[in-house]
Amino acid sequence: MSEFQLPVFLVFIIGLLISLGLNKYSLNFKKYFNHEKKDSEVRLSNLKVPTFGGISMSIAFLLSTRLLGKVDTEIKQIAFYAVFITFIGFIDDKYNLNWKLKLSLQFFAVSMPIYLLDLFLNVEKLIGINFNNNLNLLFTIIWIILLVNSLNFLDNMDGLAATTATMIAVSLAILSFITNQYKLTDISIILIASMLGFLFYNLPDAKLYMGDSGSLFIGYCLGFISVLFSWNTNIESSWIFQIQPVILFFTIPIIDFVTVVISRIKKGTSPMTGGTDHISHRLLKKGYSNVQVLIIFVIMSLIVLFVTMGILFLNQTLSYIFLMVYGFLVIITLIYFLKLETLD
Repeated sequence: MSEFQLPVFLVFIIGLLISLGLNKYSLNFKKYFNHEKKDSEVRLSNLKVPTFGGISMSIAFLLSTRLLGKVDTEIKQIAFYAVFITFIGFIDDKYNLNWKLKLSLQFFAVSMPIYLLDLFLNVEKLIGINFNNNLNLLFTIIWIILLVNSLNFLDNMDGLAATTATMIAVSLAILSFITNQYKLTDISIILIASMLGFLFYNLPDAKLYMGDSGSLFIGYCLGFISVLFSWNTNIESSWIFQIQPVILFFTIPIIDFVTVVISRIKKGTSPMTGGTDHISHRLLKKGYSNVQVLIIFVIMSLIVLFVTMGILFLNQTLSYIFLMVYGFLVIITLIYFLKLETLD
């Protein structure tokens, strides 16, 4: 018996409607799932907002993927552990888990599909050494955990994390389509639909937060889509040429993550302690409004997309040069944000 399957554009619409409906229904849980500020975060908006958005997004995403027809084994495995990491975030939203415990659970959720599927970024080939794939697996685990927590850190202002993550998913959808990886394109499109349904209620002034359940779920999915791209890619070129477009898409959350970590270490505080030292907070201090900050992040995301696509179509030598110039500009940008005043 053949699998039931709908065209991806129709699944996108259905997924968007499911997400909109679930997120609207989530507003009814305000009494039970109000956001409570943790020691590890500082938000600049109304704290009496439900944090059920992440659960709604994950349900909408999982239901929508079933409408695409037969799902590959690696997608099924990743989806299973995506549910697990969403549950971790949900528990953390409610009970404020110790960060060491949460990181350990993240490590488990990330490492299991990587180990079971032998899924990795081939950095050993990139740098010309052989550690029997152990370095590849370790780097891939660290990479995805970094993305998961970078998205979690970025969820500090209405609409910010969802907007940035949506732009990354759009970039991954375009890149996977160009490289004929249509299943990854479909998955990226469904993830976009799920996030847009939430974003409708999360833009300023937010009626709904994604919570840790949402930021962990989105970061997890985007991280594995990026790895699946590099793992499955059929581009005839070096591994650096295959990996660099995917890594560049995550420039913005990683810059914010590094800015926060450096800033807090310089102050002698734990990076896991909350504060108003994110890029968004610094831009607010400079006089920009919440909406203007979102627009700045969208513009930065578009710049990253255009630069990445430019690199993709350059020859290998020029792509290396372009990448080095881009890396230099990223460092300059990081220094600029570190020099901006915080909201402390």
